[in-house]
Amino acid sequence: MMRPNPHPADQRGAAVVEVALIVPLLVVLVLGLAGAWRIGWARTQLHEAAAAGARAATLATSAPAAVEQAVSTIEFDLATVNVACSDLVVDVDTAAFLNPPGQHGSVIVRLGCRLDLADVMVPGLPGSLWLDAEASEALDVLRERTP
Repeated sequence: MMRPNPHPADQRGAAVVEVALIVPLLVVLVLGLAGAWRIGWARTQLHEAAAAGARAATLATSAPAAVEQAVSTIEFDLATVNVACSDLVVDVDTAAFLNPPGQHGSVIVRLGCRLDLADVMVPGLPGSLWLDAEASEALDVLRERTP
């Protein structure tokens, strides 16, 4: 007596085709999530570095010292978390140092860099992406400062 074939002839190889279609899509999905995570993480680190730079600038007593402290703090902060940035641009607005004590003012730090994404290898994802961040911090109203 013959047993019935559990796999009809028209279904042979269907599982192989399904796996061949699904696995590449899953790989692209996982790599896409990794790329998106990396961009989001780097953007967050850039904002935190800008905030740290603005805070460091407010502790200075002169505008040139504020710029120097902000830039060194930002570079150290980004190096500590190992953000793969190139072409770092830092702009520190120290116009508030011209205000006499008793007047309110803020130091504004703007920074941008090119995030390298070449190692993520996701189709459609650019090789690099420009990110920017801005933060401001209030100067101490009663503190003596020089322009």
